Amino acid sequence: MSLIFTPLGIRGIVGRGLDAHISMLIANIFGRRLGKGSLAVVGRDTRPSGEAIERAVISGLLSAGVNVLNIGIAPTPTIEWATAKYDANGGIVISGSHNPPEWNALKLLGKEGILLHPDEMELLRSEFEKGRFESVPWNEMGREEQYDAIGDYLEDLLRFVDIERVREYKLKVCLDVNGGAGAYVTPYLLNELGVKTLTINSAPGIFVRELEPRPDTLEDLSKIVVATGSDLGFAHDTDADRLTIVTERGEVMPEDITLALVVDYILERKGGGKLVVNAASSRIFDHIARRRGAEIHRTPVGEAYVTHKMKEIGATVGGEGSCGGVILPDFHLGRDGPLAAALILELIANRGKSLSDIIDDFPKYHTIRKNIPMKKEWKDLEEKLIRIGERRGMRLDFLDGIGLISEDLWALVRLSKTEHKIRVLVEGRDEEEAERLLDEISEALT
Repeated sequence: MSLIFTPLGIRGIVGRGLDAHISMLIANIFGRRLGKGSLAVVGRDTRPSGEAIERAVISGLLSAGVNVLNIGIAPTPTIEWATAKYDANGGIVISGSHNPPEWNALKLLGKEGILLHPDEMELLRSEFEKGRFESVPWNEMGREEQYDAIGDYLEDLLRFVDIERVREYKLKVCLDVNGGAGAYVTPYLLNELGVKTLTINSAPGIFVRELEPRPDTLEDLSKIVVATGSDLGFAHDTDADRLTIVTERGEVMPEDITLALVVDYILERKGGGKLVVNAASSRIFDHIARRRGAEIHRTPVGEAYVTHKMKEIGATVGGEGSCGGVILPDFHLGRDGPLAAALILELIANRGKSLSDIIDDFPKYHTIRKNIPMKKEWKDLEEKLIRIGERRGMRLDFLDGIGLISEDLWALVRLSKTEHKIRVLVEGRDEEEAERLLDEISEALT
C-alpha cells in the first residue's frame, strides 16, 4: 500500500508505505518550512513502530535546524495542547489513531497546536514528491530536549472541570484504554476527580480489541460495566483523541452521543454560542443548537476542517460526532478524549441523573454506517445518487460527497480519504425508512 496524504496527516502501513526514511524526509521538509531555530513538539502513541518513527522524525527536524521538545508517549490531545502551551512553532504527532496496529501516521501541527490546513498539506505533498533532503551545517543543527508534559496537561485540563462537584458525587467508572496512550493520562485524571476506576486492557502496546472503539468492538467493556455496577464506561482509541461511552445498562452509545452530551452541556452553561461539526455528524446537533439558541456550522469530514473553521468564527465548542471527538477551544483546538470524559462526569454530577436518563432527553435517531468497495467512477455514482434524492424530493448537499436531506431522514455518501471505499451514512427518526434508503443507495453503488 502506498503512502496516503489526507487532511488529517500522512499515513501508511509500516514497511509498505511508511518507514523511517520517509518519516525523516517528511520531518525535514516540515522543519524547513518552520525555519532554523524554531521549536517543534514531538510525541507518539504506543504502537510498536512508534519508537523507530520517532527517532527518524526527530533526526529530520534536527537536520533542518529545528529544536525538538520530545514529550514521548502521550495522547494526541496532549501533544496538540503542548504545542500551543509551550509556544512551539509546530509539532508532529506520531500516531495511526484508530487504524490497525500495522499502520502509523504523521500528523503535522501548526503554531497553535492545530492540524495543518489541507491546503498546506498539499504544498507539503508537492515538496515531498521532489524528494529533496536538505541539512543545515553542523553548527546550526537543532537540539533535542525530553520533557514529560502529562502533569502540566492534567493540571491545565482540571481548570475546566468542577473537581469538588465530581468528587462529591462518588462515581464509578470502567475504563478501556486498550493498550493506548490514554493509559498514561485518563486513569490519573479520574483519580484526581475522585472517581472509583476499574481500568481494563491497560498494558501499553498490547491491543486486546480492534483499535477503533465502536459499539461492535466494546462487548467486553459493556459486560464489565454491568457486572461491576459501574455508573458508566469509557473507551479510547490508541491516541485517546476519541471517546466512546457505555451506559450503566451496558448500552454502547453511537459516537455522536459523546459529542452531543458535551456540546449540549457547554452551550447550556454558556447560554448559546457557535457550534462546528462535520458533515457526517448526526442531526441531533441541529436539535441541540435550536434548543440552546446557538449557531451551527458544518464542514467536510476531518479534524483539520473543523478546527480551522472553529478558529475562523470563534466557536464555543465543536468536534466530529462521527468519531466521538470533542473540541473545546478554551482548552486547545484538537479532539480530546480525556477532556470529554471529565466533562461528562461533571454533567452527570450536576444533573444528578443516570447517564441513560440524560441521554433519553435527546431525540432518538437511528444511524446506520456502511462501507462499500469503490468499483465504478465517482461521477457515474454521483448521477445515480442525485436521481435518488430527486425522486424522493430530498434536498441535495455537496459540502462533502453528496448529502440527501429531508426533515426526518438524511444520508451522506462520500469517498473515504484513507481507503479505496465509499462511506455511507443514513440517519432517520424511523428505523425501517432509514434501512430502505440505505438499501436503495447500496444498490446504486454496486
